[in-house]
Order: sequence, then C-alpha cells, then structure tokens
Amino acid sequence: MKVVGRTMLIPKGDSEFEISIRATDEGEWEGRIIEYNLNRVLPTPHLHHSWISLEAALAGVTRRWQRLFPEEEPPDFRDAL
Repeated sequence: MKVVGRTMLIPKGDSEFEISIRATDEGEWEGRIIEYNLNRVLPTPHLHHSWISLEAALAGVTRRWQRLFPEEEPPDFRDAL
C-alpha cells in the first residue's frame, strides 16, 4: 500500500508519541498513534484505523488522544499531514 504524508512527534514524560495521518492509494485516510517508551522493548500502538475523509480521520485521531489524555487540550493534528 502506498501512502503519502508526514509524522508528528509529541514527547510526554518518558514516552514519545508518533502521530500520522496519511492518504492511501485506495482513497482513504489512515490515522496512527504509536507510543515509544525506553522502558518497553516494543512500541505500543494506540490507534491504527482508516476513514473515508480527512475530517473524519482528524476527528478520530483527536478522540483517541482525548481518551489517552482527558485532562489536556489535544494538539492540532493537521500538522501530522
């Protein structure tokens, strides 16, 4: 599968979160949130999902971020495009 896009990195304590939203060649938008932590051998995937529109992908990634960190305002994930 061919994808185009960029990655956004957000440090939080001992972890770093990689957020990406990419257009696939199937016409969908794929969103991912992956946590990297030095105390863990493998990264922790928190989200890997596809949506039919960019707005739906942005909303889905924002909802998951709010579940992970309910006490803070989510960043603008358009930077992950």
